[in-house]
Amino acid sequence: MRRRQFMRAAAGVVAAALAPSAFARPKVPRIAVIGGGIVGASIAMHLAEGGADVTQFEKSAPAAGATRNSFAWINAFVADRHYQALRLKSMAAYHRLDQRLQLGITWGGYLDWARDEAEVATVSANVAQMQGTAYPVRTLTAAELAALEPKIDAGGTVLAALYSSIDGHVDPVHATHRFLDQAARHGAHFLCPSEVQGFRIDQQGVRAVRTATGEVLADHVVIAAGVDTPALLAMAGFSLKLRHSPGFLAHSAPVPMQLRSICDAPGGVSFKQMSDGSLVGTDSPDPPDLPVHAAIREHAVDFPDEATRAMHGNRALTKITAFLPGARGAVLDHVTLGFRPVPMDGFPIVGQVPGAPGFYAVVTHSGVTLAPILGEYVRAELLDGQHVPMLAPYRPGRYSPTAG
Repeated sequence: MRRRQFMRAAAGVVAAALAPSAFARPKVPRIAVIGGGIVGASIAMHLAEGGADVTQFEKSAPAAGATRNSFAWINAFVADRHYQALRLKSMAAYHRLDQRLQLGITWGGYLDWARDEAEVATVSANVAQMQGTAYPVRTLTAAELAALEPKIDAGGTVLAALYSSIDGHVDPVHATHRFLDQAARHGAHFLCPSEVQGFRIDQQGVRAVRTATGEVLADHVVIAAGVDTPALLAMAGFSLKLRHSPGFLAHSAPVPMQLRSICDAPGGVSFKQMSDGSLVGTDSPDPPDLPVHAAIREHAVDFPDEATRAMHGNRALTKITAFLPGARGAVLDHVTLGFRPVPMDGFPIVGQVPGAPGFYAVVTHSGVTLAPILGEYVRAELLDGQHVPMLAPYRPGRYSPTAG
């Protein structure tokens, strides 16, 4: 009897050990991603592919903010070597994603040329930025420029020119939707329109995201909401300021294909041609300092009227097509005015938010270039428990009151 009782007891221990709870999988992290632009979409996709329970919040429409208004030049032209390396890693990630998701990136390179001595200095500085790196930048003669892009009229004597073969450009709205679709295939929930009104936070950290339609439980919150990021971080008790940085782009109706390169032409004119034939570009990185632009230069407001919008678009398009004889007479389709999320020191902000457990911030001006690698790194840190060394210079803590 004692032996049978022992065996029954032993069997009970084994049964308890084999109960379903003993084989329960680790808790799936519930992660809220706030922001439906290209950076937020990449983060949501990478987290969902990694097995997280992802809910993404967008207050208006996918890619409606800085993403839609981006020039979307994929490049590594920055002077800081560490930041340059981060951008190069993201460019490599783009090639992987382009093959996997058919993003439609035009890998046509980048051209920059000069007609006067001041512009020569700019071209030379751009070349110097990449010296000593693997970035394939080379100088061009006028004849080489013409052979590379034969439909460009350089507009006079070319005193200096450079070409970078690995740069590309993308339709940022299309890329955002591809990321969102992939996230959805892996179970992510996209709530739109859904404006975040606050958070439920206790002593351990964030517990839920609050919206007009109720709460969504969350173990982590990733704020990747462009210029709205400071207001959202304030709800978590963290103060952050961004530069006010407006910019506009003229978009033409489609014209016959003229070029594949991204171009920085003399006179401050930048332009590219999309795969649908439309020309996109500008003649000014910021709205000119005129009385009619005073409000835009100070606040995130639209053009005062449609006449002003059309005036800017037609002026820029006329300057662009001066370099493209085959596109002269192109018709303006629309003008976008966007506000870039630029941190005060110009570098990305990526990482856990000091004093706000469970909150993770991602905000950067170069969102289109950096979206792939930031998605990879956020996944590594939140799902795999890694501390990515590459992100060390970009932590939000450098803006905290106690930062040195």
